[in-house]
Amino acid sequence: MTSLAVAVGFCIAAAAGTVLRWRVSNALGPCGTLLINISGAFALGLLAGTGDATMTVIGTAGLGALTTVSGLLPESVRLARASPLLALGYISLTITGATAAAAAGLSLV
Repeated sequence: MTSLAVAVGFCIAAAAGTVLRWRVSNALGPCGTLLINISGAFALGLLAGTGDATMTVIGTAGLGALTTVSGLLPESVRLARASPLLALGYISLTITGATAAAAAGLSLV
């Protein structure tokens, strides 16, 4: 893959990941952000064995834009206003769920 193709693919994947995260998070609220982060971590685990250009484009751009802390933090703040304990559970579930999903993806490669 040429450098130009990687750059163009990177931009397209990043834009697609951002739009998908925004749409799912707006439709499902905190549950959508949780779903995005856990499924994206699983997909990143699966991509661990691919070539450099593929991992750069799909992993870093697409899944990096899809699974981002900028989605997790606002949801956590909104939940903390209602219940600090709920926010703590949400953050804990996100971190442990994403870690387990990434490990599951890695185990399949």
